[in-house]
Amino acid sequence: MKNKITIEPISSITTNLWKFRILAATVKLGVFDIIENVHSIKNISDELALKIDPLERLLNALVAMELLDKKEGSYFNKPISLKFLVKSSNEYYGDFILMNEESENSWKKLDKVIATGSPVTNDNRSGLAKKIFTKAMHNNAQAPANAISNLIDFSNRKHLLDIGGGSGAFSIILTNKYNNLKATIIEQPAVCETIKEYIKKEGNLDKINILDGDYFEIEFPVHDVALFGQIFHSNSAEQNNILLKKAYEKLEDNGIVIITEFLLDEDKTSPLFPALFNLNMLKQTKNGRAYTFSEIKSWLEDIGFKNIEKQHLTEPHTAIIACK
Repeated sequence: MKNKITIEPISSITTNLWKFRILAATVKLGVFDIIENVHSIKNISDELALKIDPLERLLNALVAMELLDKKEGSYFNKPISLKFLVKSSNEYYGDFILMNEESENSWKKLDKVIATGSPVTNDNRSGLAKKIFTKAMHNNAQAPANAISNLIDFSNRKHLLDIGGGSGAFSIILTNKYNNLKATIIEQPAVCETIKEYIKKEGNLDKINILDGDYFEIEFPVHDVALFGQIFHSNSAEQNNILLKKAYEKLEDNGIVIITEFLLDEDKTSPLFPALFNLNMLKQTKNGRAYTFSEIKSWLEDIGFKNIEKQHLTEPHTAIIACK
């Protein structure tokens, strides 16, 4: 008997929006943080100053979404919520969730983006918006940065150039683990104060230098590790070639370049996240897109890089590593 075609796959996609809105509201209300110490519906209600009925509906939905446990009328964080949704966790992901909530309106205009081929947003964000974006990127960078620190031995490396370093998460994690390694982060002036806050909190200001400016215009210092952490997808192929050539010129012999990205498979229809992200960059940027391994590999080969390899980090992050 042939499998019956049902509406369930389409219905599931439709209600994913409901799940996201529930998750974002829960993060904004601070529910996961409160539940760390308070478990009964009455006490949670008192702590959050919320009426019991709507709060209970929310908590029960979170149980159904497998983000909370419910035992004898009390609520408890699941391990996944403890790890990613409680602010005190080093792997907190809430800022990334809230940034995506802010960008939700632009997804409503996707039909116009497809029709015109032009983005509906731009990078002329306020200082506050850029700080929110940087905090979200810090959430997003923790897992791949830790994976890189375990994948590659930096014990004989001296100077990491972190190009478009965002919050500085990669530089912080790598210089914390390797005593011999120092880092220079190149980033826009609007986010440099936020980077300093993260370094003071999690890293060492004596080991990390910040150069504020446009990475297309600023002169790169000499280095033996060049890192492009999730920035290629914001640029065109031509722009990325410019950056790789700049890095290559100042990279010491036997130095390495590391590129982390959401890579598409060669037919560009999978994995799911990069395929969706490819559309996200269409609506967000003038030149950005998701790339395949073969595309980036060809740029590296043309410039002169050797021993080019692809390494899985953690979903949905992949690293491309090459040598000079």
